[in-house]
Amino acid sequence: MQTDTITAREFEELFRENYLRYYYYAYDILEQAEESRDVVGEAFLAVWKNREHVNREKLRAYLFTSVKNKCLTVVSKHRGHYRVGDEAVQVLAAETEEEWLEREERIGRIEQEIQHLPDRTRYVLEQCYYERRTYREVADELGITPDGIKKHITNALKHLRQHFNTEKQKK
Repeated sequence: MQTDTITAREFEELFRENYLRYYYYAYDILEQAEESRDVVGEAFLAVWKNREHVNREKLRAYLFTSVKNKCLTVVSKHRGHYRVGDEAVQVLAAETEEEWLEREERIGRIEQEIQHLPDRTRYVLEQCYYERRTYREVADELGITPDGIKKHITNALKHLRQHFNTEKQKK
């Protein structure tokens, strides 16, 4: 069990490599950007404050569990403000770190494959799904119709399905 103190440089590297992963996990639950940033920030702050006692081998598990528990606390305190139902909270509470890491790995593979899309199609997909902009907003920005946006989305999803079906068949 390695519990030597984490240096500022190591902590910064840990933060840079993992912040977005935990932020998006929190955002999936809370659907509130500021709350998600606060939850993840608190989890990293707790690691920093307890850096002398941190078991490096369990650090990512600690962060995952901390973020999940903080999110569940926020949801339970503000039940009326969040659309997360009781069933979703139970599923989130039951999700293990291993299941989450598997999901994160799948998301990583999808994000890698998105990088192979044509630039414009990738941009449309990112704007509509990551930035949650409407087809109309993206269409107006690009000077095309919403149907043009729909075609880009359809092509992107078709490409992803083909890629992952092919990958699945190879196994």
